Amino acid sequence: MSRDDSHDTKIRAVDSWEQEFLNQDGSGYIGTPSKRYRCPKCHGVLQLKQGKNGAFWGCENYPKCDYSANDEDGRPVRPKKYFCPLCGGQLRKKTHSGNTFWGCSNYPDCKLTLEDVSGEPSSSRKYPCRACGHYLVRKKGVKGYFWGCIKYPECKHTLPDDKGHPVPKKLRSSGDQ
Repeated sequence: MSRDDSHDTKIRAVDSWEQEFLNQDGSGYIGTPSKRYRCPKCHGVLQLKQGKNGAFWGCENYPKCDYSANDEDGRPVRPKKYFCPLCGGQLRKKTHSGNTFWGCSNYPDCKLTLEDVSGEPSSSRKYPCRACGHYLVRKKGVKGYFWGCIKYPECKHTLPDDKGHPVPKKLRSSGDQ
């Protein structure tokens, strides 16, 4: 086979490949490659699953491995954890009578509750409790918002709320004595 014959064979092979590509019926869908996410606990593969609260990621080795993560834009994202400033327990989001709040996982030993602000426990800005020295947190009651001591029920000190800030009780004027 001469050099020209081999060159012609290569051109025909390329032409036939191109023609085959152009003649495809379009049923050969090529999707985006799938990404694999590894479980940080056991190094298994995380799988996208459907639960009663929507989509989530769970480990393929369930029930041996109970790792799970929220689904955000097709990626597993572990939710933030919040801890109780009194006992160090984990805070959990709760709903009672239409009121959403955060409560300590060590209830009833620890009765801490914090207001829910856009899906997170209320600000950690501290206002001192003048009765016991701990600090006040904003809470929602039957009559609206108020500020109560974090050590409730041991300390029942409260202050009214004004646009997210505690309102200190007015000092007695010197003429009232």
